[in-house]
Amino acid sequence: MADPGEAPREEPVADPTPRARVRPQRGLAWVWFVPIGAAAIVMWLAWRSLADRGPAITISFKSVDGLQAGQTKIQHRNVDLGTVESVELTPDMSGVIVHARMTRNAAGHLTENTRFAIIAPRVGVGGISGLSTIVSGSYIEMYPGKPGAPRRDFVGLDEPPLHSADTPGRSFILMSADLGSLTRGSPISYQGVPVGEVENYELLPAGRGIKVTAFVRAPYDELVHPQTRFWNAGGVDLTLGADGLRIRATSWQQLLAGGVAFETPREVLSQASSPAASEFGLYDNRQAAERAPQGPTLDYIADFPGNQRDLSAGTAVELQGIQVGEVREAHLSYDSQTHTLVTRVSFYVDPERVSIANLPQPDGTSRQKIVAQWIDTLVRDGLRAQVSSASFLTGMKIVGLEMIADAPRARLEHEGELVKMPSTTAGDLTAVLANLQNVLKNIDRATSGPELGHALQSLDETLTRLDKVTHDIEPDIKSLIKSLRDTADSAQATLNTVQSLMGNTAPTGTDLPRLMRELTEAARSVRGLADYLDRHPEALLRGRKGDDK
Repeated sequence: MADPGEAPREEPVADPTPRARVRPQRGLAWVWFVPIGAAAIVMWLAWRSLADRGPAITISFKSVDGLQAGQTKIQHRNVDLGTVESVELTPDMSGVIVHARMTRNAAGHLTENTRFAIIAPRVGVGGISGLSTIVSGSYIEMYPGKPGAPRRDFVGLDEPPLHSADTPGRSFILMSADLGSLTRGSPISYQGVPVGEVENYELLPAGRGIKVTAFVRAPYDELVHPQTRFWNAGGVDLTLGADGLRIRATSWQQLLAGGVAFETPREVLSQASSPAASEFGLYDNRQAAERAPQGPTLDYIADFPGNQRDLSAGTAVELQGIQVGEVREAHLSYDSQTHTLVTRVSFYVDPERVSIANLPQPDGTSRQKIVAQWIDTLVRDGLRAQVSSASFLTGMKIVGLEMIADAPRARLEHEGELVKMPSTTAGDLTAVLANLQNVLKNIDRATSGPELGHALQSLDETLTRLDKVTHDIEPDIKSLIKSLRDTADSAQATLNTVQSLMGNTAPTGTDLPRLMRELTEAARSVRGLADYLDRHPEALLRGRKGDDK
């Protein structure tokens, strides 16, 4: 019971709103694993990116067609090694600078020998390259070089190299006066087999020639020796010489892009080959390469009178029909003794191409000295230099060293450092042509004068008068012939009558039978004369021809 002095207590009223009861849990809730995992992945990717992040480099190009910042890759053997981050112009706006980020794996190969080139579709005389970039887009190819000092700034190549730096083979230097049809990528062949390419070429200072870099792949580089000869084998080889016109066509690749060929004597293939960067001459054609001297030469000069218009550098020098050298130059010179102009020819003789049996060959003497002694002996015995035509059709001239019979004694003369060989005028086709030219001049002079016209006019007048006389006496000739025939017939009839009257009663030993025979022969002669005049009436004026007697 409640206390009457206390206020009445109110009974608690139940709250209908539900309330959550919080219970403390131990550990981390599972919902936090998702953001934590995402953060871990991001951190792992960032760490991996930083771990793979390599050095930043710059590459300078003249132009960057097809490159895009953030997309264009830097590759080597189709493996990504970096990415182009940005592209900007140089301060003078003459080129483009590419900023790229390389991978850590490529850092050790970024040296002073590393090269970069843009790979894009290219069409040239040597073929088409970079077709794969039509779909994938252009990229930058990295060409690691030999170990060297680290480097981060590079100058890109204008064109991709023909082969990588690790391609086995050797590069050689070819020196030429003219590039001809050669271009970058022109094939190099040995006996028709492609063995390399022309890497590059450049003009020497002051325009003194062309320097060509030729790469020969292994194992063909072992074929190159100091005795090897290189020549320009591009296009069609047209050779006009003493044998006439010779045409030699090469492969279609060399026809389009030019080409170089080389040959090595078989006897030296077993010897040591030439090292890389060895220098060789590049000849215009195969014939020039084969004729080039193998060693020291013997140099001479000779003076030739008259017009030697077709004599120039490269003209063959022949010893009794065998080529042993070439003309170096030919120019006019004044002969103070004869007060005339002569053509002074400087030529050489290759001792390796001179072989004469039955002449002394002392041991221990160089080939050059032996041949010099031979030529000195032959000059004393009549060897002379002369210019002659090698072909009537082409007019090609040669300098021939010929033995002249009954030649006046002479010897080699020394004019300072020059050795002068005695010369003589040619006695073959050149002399024949000169004589023929003189005959034609004489005929032209005789026919162009007034004497021939007067002679022809007199002959025409004589023939006209003879024709008139023949026409006037033609009726008399006919009557004369008729009379002769009648006389012959009458004589024959008389003889027949006399012979019939006398019969066999004619006394023997008289002259009557002989008289009758003579009359018969006379009648036969008169009849023959009449028949001849009938066929040849002009015989009365000109006489009887000898063949009609």
